[in-house]
Amino acid sequence: MNKSRTSAVAALVIALSLFSPQLASADNRASRTPSPSDVNTDFKSAVEKFKQDQKTFIEAVKAYDAARRAINKAFKESVDKALSDAKSLSAPGQTQLQKRQSAVAKQSAVIAATAIRDAAIEALGPAPVAPTPPAKAPRMDKGKKPPAVVSPSPTAD
Repeated sequence: MNKSRTSAVAALVIALSLFSPQLASADNRASRTPSPSDVNTDFKSAVEKFKQDQKTFIEAVKAYDAARRAINKAFKESVDKALSDAKSLSAPGQTQLQKRQSAVAKQSAVIAATAIRDAAIEALGPAPVAPTPPAKAPRMDKGKKPPAVVSPSPTAD
């Protein structure tokens, strides 16, 4: 009888020790969550910062696009000039050698214009990156308990 009482007390102590961390930590959930007004003000300030970043981004994109257009316009003008020069140099009585030299001159002018354009675009730098919108504020569940986690039951082999 004494052995069964000792084993029952030991089993009770072990069972209580297993459940006590859960009971002690049950009240900590409320103290860790920020109040809804704090979350709302943080989110509103993040939205305002995002709007300002968005305006800055739009201005940067406009400036970048204008610079790109100017570079591309200069490239198109130089290519058009090379094509018109090559066309004006071609005459009906040209020899094969003169035609080849005219084609090579046109090709070198286009390659040079392309290299100048590529260097100008490289010097312009990367395109502006859009700002990331703020994460939505977490919804506050009022009076609802989190769903119970179902632990897997031990299976018999």
